[in-house]
Amino acid sequence: MELLIHFPSLPQGATLEQVKDDLAGLLEDDGFLLGSGPHHIDIDLLGEDDNKNPKYGILTVKHYLQQAGFDKATTIELAGTPVGIFE
Repeated sequence: MELLIHFPSLPQGATLEQVKDDLAGLLEDDGFLLGSGPHHIDIDLLGEDDNKNPKYGILTVKHYLQQAGFDKATTIELAGTPVGIFE
């Protein structure tokens, strides 16, 4: 299952490489990074095909984005449906 993170800007003092490293470390058992751009990060969450429940990866990503201080306009997109990180 692919999860896309769309963000208008990075938190103050953060770099894209730092955020990607943080997410890679947090998701080592629940997914892996596919790619990124100036305002998005693509993640492949391990799902039912991998005998894992993707909700743990989703919750991990949302919690990280909230705690890292991402803008409230930041969304995560699953199956083409964007959802705010504070929803």
